Amino acid sequence: MHSLRYVRLFPALLAAGAGFGVVTPVRADGALVVQETRLHTPPDSHEPQRALFTVRNTGPDPVTQATVACTFTGAGGAVLDTPTTAVPVVAAGATAQAETIYYGWPRASGAACRLAAPH
Repeated sequence: MHSLRYVRLFPALLAAGAGFGVVTPVRADGALVVQETRLHTPPDSHEPQRALFTVRNTGPDPVTQATVACTFTGAGGAVLDTPTTAVPVVAAGATAQAETIYYGWPRASGAACRLAAPH
């Protein structure tokens, strides 16, 4: 009876151990750099504006759980809104593109994105 319990337990131990060999992305926010931000303004004033940005991972490890904040500005540099967005996993040395959306009024005349505090 003892050997039967171990035979049933063995597949469960193998399945549990399989997860230990998986490499997961590490948090390395300091290696992520926002390279470029572009404000997209659709012709229809009822459509939201978007800050399209490019991030580059300059480090040796994948980056995950990073947040980028984009400040939308209006006339005279007045801050209209600063939404944040999560950046997907970025492999070592890779570049990724993402966006954040401004739904407000008045229309923005500029946008600037930066790495935000980790969430």
